[in-house]
Amino acid sequence: MSRNPAPHRRSLRIARAAVGTLFATALAITAQVAPASPAIQSVQADSPPTPKAVFIVGPANGMTDSNLVDAEKMAKQAEAAGMDVRRIFFPNATWDNVLANVQGANLVVYMGHGYGWPSPYTKVMTESRQNGMGLNSFAGSGRDKYTYYGATRIRDSIDLAPNAVVILVHLCYASGNGESGMAIPSEDVARQRVDNFANGFLAAGARAVFASAWNQKLNFPNALATSNSTMDQMFMTAAGGSPAGYIGWRDTKLDSHRTPGARIHLDPHPNYGYYRSVAGDLSMTAAAWRSGWIPGPPAPEDPPDAPRITYLKAVAASNGTAEATSFHPNGDGLDDELRVRHTVTQAAYLDITVRNSAGGAVRSYSVWSPRGTSTSAWNGKNSGGSVVPDGVYTLIYVPRNGAGVVGSPVSTSALVLTAAALAPPSKAAIHVSDADSLGRYTSLKVTLNQPARLTWRLLNEAGATLRTIRADAQTPAGTISFEWDGKSDGGGWVPNGRYRSVVRAQTGLGSYSQERHVFVGPFQVTPSITSPVRGGKVTLTLVSTEALDRNPTVRIAQPGVAPWTVNASHVSGTKYKVTLTLKSGGAAGTVDFRMSGIDSKGGRQSSSVSLPLR
Repeated sequence: MSRNPAPHRRSLRIARAAVGTLFATALAITAQVAPASPAIQSVQADSPPTPKAVFIVGPANGMTDSNLVDAEKMAKQAEAAGMDVRRIFFPNATWDNVLANVQGANLVVYMGHGYGWPSPYTKVMTESRQNGMGLNSFAGSGRDKYTYYGATRIRDSIDLAPNAVVILVHLCYASGNGESGMAIPSEDVARQRVDNFANGFLAAGARAVFASAWNQKLNFPNALATSNSTMDQMFMTAAGGSPAGYIGWRDTKLDSHRTPGARIHLDPHPNYGYYRSVAGDLSMTAAAWRSGWIPGPPAPEDPPDAPRITYLKAVAASNGTAEATSFHPNGDGLDDELRVRHTVTQAAYLDITVRNSAGGAVRSYSVWSPRGTSTSAWNGKNSGGSVVPDGVYTLIYVPRNGAGVVGSPVSTSALVLTAAALAPPSKAAIHVSDADSLGRYTSLKVTLNQPARLTWRLLNEAGATLRTIRADAQTPAGTISFEWDGKSDGGGWVPNGRYRSVVRAQTGLGSYSQERHVFVGPFQVTPSITSPVRGGKVTLTLVSTEALDRNPTVRIAQPGVAPWTVNASHVSGTKYKVTLTLKSGGAAGTVDFRMSGIDSKGGRQSSSVSLPLR
């Protein structure tokens, strides 16, 4: 869904003072890990001497050629500014080509289809496909053949350089508006779209994400390479009232709901709507961007046949700030393990030493790594098998090949925070609006192993707070329970859908958020295809929240065709399935499936799901 050019980690906030004090003990890395140098400063091996700029142009139907022109213009600007430019252009803009070039990038520019949320196509955000990039399904695929790689794929697979900047141009949804021809959204919907689209890139390491429907007047590569402007000052570069620059009509700055600590600046046009946005650290300067690629001291020489680690980074699920990545080995199954991604020049053992902030070794172990990129893990435990105390830890990796030749050490740091452990809900799904005795509530529990400031809220998929349990309250160690009856703070039933029980615990070392999920409604429905075609088959898998007296029915309403009803088959427990063939006639649009059933208490219940129909 491209924009027409014509007008129309989980989160983490580290207490910086506390973390800065801990990091002050770190020393520079040397050729050998000397006992007299107990802590080693976290560095990334082989920092590039010039910033890397990656330009990606995916297939976008009739917009493809103009996107290629605009991307090439900006790529030449980046080359003129002295950057190492990588072009991942249609028809070879595949996911594999992106991953092969984007790691460690300082600047990423993407032009192509944008599929965001909220959208008219899905009631629930699906980040396997939404809030990311539309790329060639395979090398050489056509302008109308694309696959969406959403925010989940970006978070899991991409690691950008510190203080990286991402620029999204000509996308639908990314800057706040929907698609060409759609009505201008409310400010809240625009904010959600910008927030959701930026979140995956910010989690991958970006510090600012710009989005615009038009190519901008500002020469971004030159401004990043030569100025000391902040990201917000760059965003506020005017272009005479054109959406190619700052409008300033009713611009608004808002807090991010998806990325705590981030800010969003919306700059709507009075006629065209939300064509411009920036999200992230708006106060970051271009000088700070440049600091992400200025190389440190030269690495010591290795023997010619020594293995070398060319890339090392902690990649825990909850991404931290520039100071450290956070993980939480408290036994609740959420981010209990630190993952470290590394690239080695030859297959080798990696001898790993974990040191605390005072420089003391708490654990040593070895893993085998194949040549290339792979991952290893630390479970947050010391050599005695106990979880280490909260704090900053440095993992030192030394490569050693089968012949015993040792390469230079490289290190990365992580912050252990374990204050809050979240138990799974007693019931993962409830249906309470029918007011019978089935599925009346679910019990949620949080256990604090130390005093902490606790914020506990129930959010919908869009991030809006529906129920507040604790609001930044100092809370002693112990277990806190809450029985949720499916009602909001206002006392009314919440709509059917998925909800997030989000807990943020803050101690003197920092804070982190984690979440559990609860479904509210009579049926959870999983379609076999998210965009079915007329005349094609689709399978619906139904999981009933309450035990049913009989098999449920499914009523299908297809545009231009008389509705019809089919019976679902029982699979096991409360799971049912139905495979049906859509009518070949009618028109494209939206097909609605309405599930109905009678529970074991005689209560009637129903819910619907809609899919775009081709």
